[in-house]
Amino acid sequence: MNILSILTLLAVLANDPNIEYSGRIDFSKPDAPCFSYSGVSIRANIDATTAEAIIDDEHGGNRFALIVDNVYKGKIITAQGQNRYPLVQFATKGAHEIELVRITEEGFGKTSFCGFELGEGGAIVPIAHQRKHVIEFIGNSITCGYGNEGRIGERFGADTENHYMTYAAIAARSFDAATIVASKSGIGIYRNYAGPSTGNDDCMTNRYDRIHLNNSLPKYGFEIQPDLVCINLGTNDFSTPGFKTDLFISNYLRLIEHVQSHYKNPDIVCLLGTMLTDAALDTARQCINEVVRITNSWNKGRVSFFEMTPQNIPVNGLGVDWHPTVKQHIVSSRELIGYISRLKGWQIVPQVVMAQVTRTNQLTLFANDSACLHSDAFSSLTVTADGRTIQPTSSTIDDSSATLTLTFSEELGDFKHIDLNGNTELNLILRRRVVDFQRHP
Repeated sequence: MNILSILTLLAVLANDPNIEYSGRIDFSKPDAPCFSYSGVSIRANIDATTAEAIIDDEHGGNRFALIVDNVYKGKIITAQGQNRYPLVQFATKGAHEIELVRITEEGFGKTSFCGFELGEGGAIVPIAHQRKHVIEFIGNSITCGYGNEGRIGERFGADTENHYMTYAAIAARSFDAATIVASKSGIGIYRNYAGPSTGNDDCMTNRYDRIHLNNSLPKYGFEIQPDLVCINLGTNDFSTPGFKTDLFISNYLRLIEHVQSHYKNPDIVCLLGTMLTDAALDTARQCINEVVRITNSWNKGRVSFFEMTPQNIPVNGLGVDWHPTVKQHIVSSRELIGYISRLKGWQIVPQVVMAQVTRTNQLTLFANDSACLHSDAFSSLTVTADGRTIQPTSSTIDDSSATLTLTFSEELGDFKHIDLNGNTELNLILRRRVVDFQRHP
């Protein structure tokens, strides 16, 4: 880049009022807001030919999903320290919405966002589309997306975790909702994974009011009132022997008291699923139902219970350390989407969530709602794979799983980018070679 180009770049400071933030964020340094939880979102509308993000990462290795005009464009992997990351490049100027979503959990370190840098003549403009709802998710590794992009037997790391493809994030997108996420792998209501029967001090109930889980200050301000709060905790409390149901119930009640003290008559859904089985599952179910019964008697907001079905391992496989895969998260998301729609009366925004090469000549699209696949957008498909148009010979819709399977006369290669009708890019999808999909569902 020459000196003239450098001089004509536009620096957009992190405290620009046209930047929208969602999640638990420390704004004590307005020019470098800091966060560590999964799901933190930075959204802006830019009118420029190029854009870069300036990110300062504590350790390096965090992942961000890049979404441009509501289309997922891949991941940004951070390096340690402050660095610039290219986001987009367009042939001509025009308004485009850019969103960065942190998809790795707090254990990978803190991140500070230091603004955008736009190309010559660029500008940041008000966001045209305002999201309709806000959902808060309080959870553990399932909500983080632990190991959902890996397989059983693999080692967990940032490359196998993707919060953007969890039941929580998919459900939020299905209602055009922003999210506030407080989740950590291994955490519980009162007892973390394999913790003592008396409980752990660093459980979620004790640290719910923090911006950073392991820092007592600054506290989270609770300025944004969510339309719905979903709590998916209990798996770690009950996952190993030694749990005490009375301590679980009393601490769950205390957590709900915390939530209700910060939000006015909130709708709270106590979730269960998808990793517990057998006696532990039965006990957790009984305890959460008791929590729901007691808290509804307080008349401080509606509290309900919803259980997502356990993992279907033969169909959806297993992620790292027995965690749900992306396919299982999609199943859970559809269950939760249906429940929220009935509970809140919200309209579902139909969308394709993922696609996979399920056989050497078949591509399966996974939707958040089967109605999506019956829409006009999918009545006549043009499929472009890595720039080459390929025509399906047949298509089959399975309403029970909300999937559309396209069959081709030729074998599909190891594509990285697939466009449907020229406007839906699904490049998060083909994470592994076709042969791997045959061996590992």
